[in-house]
Amino acid sequence: MNVNIGLFGHIDHGKTELAKRLTEIPSTSALDKPKESKLRGITVDLGFSSFKLDKYNVTLVDAPGHAELIRTAIGAGSIIDMAILVVDAKEGPKTQTGEHLLVLDLLKIPTIVAINKIDIAIEEEIKRTRTLMEQILKSTKNLKNSKIVLISAKTGEGIEKLKEEIKNLLDSLEIKRDVNSFFKMPIDHAFKIKGVGTVVTGTIHKGRVRVGDSLKILPINYEVKVKSIQCFKKSVDKAEAGDRVGMNIIGVEPENIFRGCILTSKDSKLRVTDQFVAKIRVVDLFKYNLAPKMKVHLHMNLLTVTATIIPFTHYKGHSIVLKEVKAGSSCYCLIKLDEKIVVEEKDKILILRLDLPPTTLRIAGFGEVLSFDIPELKKLVIKEGRVVKKKGRMVVEGLAQSKASAERLVGEKVYIPSKNIEGKIIDTFGTKGNLLVEFNGEVEHGDKVILERIRSWG
Repeated sequence: MNVNIGLFGHIDHGKTELAKRLTEIPSTSALDKPKESKLRGITVDLGFSSFKLDKYNVTLVDAPGHAELIRTAIGAGSIIDMAILVVDAKEGPKTQTGEHLLVLDLLKIPTIVAINKIDIAIEEEIKRTRTLMEQILKSTKNLKNSKIVLISAKTGEGIEKLKEEIKNLLDSLEIKRDVNSFFKMPIDHAFKIKGVGTVVTGTIHKGRVRVGDSLKILPINYEVKVKSIQCFKKSVDKAEAGDRVGMNIIGVEPENIFRGCILTSKDSKLRVTDQFVAKIRVVDLFKYNLAPKMKVHLHMNLLTVTATIIPFTHYKGHSIVLKEVKAGSSCYCLIKLDEKIVVEEKDKILILRLDLPPTTLRIAGFGEVLSFDIPELKKLVIKEGRVVKKKGRMVVEGLAQSKASAERLVGEKVYIPSKNIEGKIIDTFGTKGNLLVEFNGEVEHGDKVILERIRSWG
């Protein structure tokens, strides 16, 4: 069975060293081969390699740990079945350790923590790091029971134990592949091989593909044909959801393909759009509130784009814009992208505030795409008045400042929240904006009266 395991962790904590220790077959961008990785000395893109483990053909996805590259690391979360979070035994957990763990927790990705570099750490440092990671795991929602393994990627100590725990975790998972759907594969690399032509690589999200199939690439709308398929250096006639593949395709040059392009079948249900509605939740630990027209970065399907968010809720048959959404709260959200991207209903999304400093948690929220039906947004205007006794009659003051504005309120409904009493404005009273209201219960002098009016927003 083909499975995908992501390697996560802070910069220089040893992810790539661990990948080298485990790898049997290097592949696209594996082991920091790309030119930019060599120049900068860090992993700048997702790297892929593989090894055999019992009945599993494991694809390793090496995600960058540098603060500026959190978006690429998040991209790995959408294509993996489980993860290994690498932590330096001497340094302990750092900022990106926490961000990566949060992503894994939000996406409910089963995780093993590998405490690395035990060959150069003293016993006290190892014990401290293990205790810290145990405490952090206890604070998560989905990863409380994650195993912790002590290793040295450099010497090989603990690697067999890590493999054992990987196998145990994989054996415990019910990995389901959506092979009967339309074909969908986000393209993570595209290049040309002399004498072969255009090659694209990716992990198949759903469906099946065969040599000779006619497909299309969105959003660039190129029609292509599959000339050959490889699974880690081995030629195959077909592949399906969960497989990591390279495909030689005819009909497009690699320079026309960019991160965010998706290879899909003719019966695809993917949309190319710049707006949609999502159901989101603000991360409990996020320090800021989300507000209408806030600029954010949105991550989905290996792509990170800038967007404007407008949170709203459903109220009395209307879509009412919320003034703010606090940590731990859920809401609906109209998301307007700065560019068109490829989207599908139920796609997972992450909302990022990459404008914040890297020492701050920048993962603001998460959720999924609900609909492409864009609602008519409204705002709820609430006015507060009170019941007063004037000339022997109970009237309401404070809802209008003049007779002219009071006249415009005739026919509107009001309520007294403290008594669960409703009323209807039937007329004005006097010249100063007072109102006559017909209530369905007994009211008293001083009762607070609420008027809600729904108006267009924006």
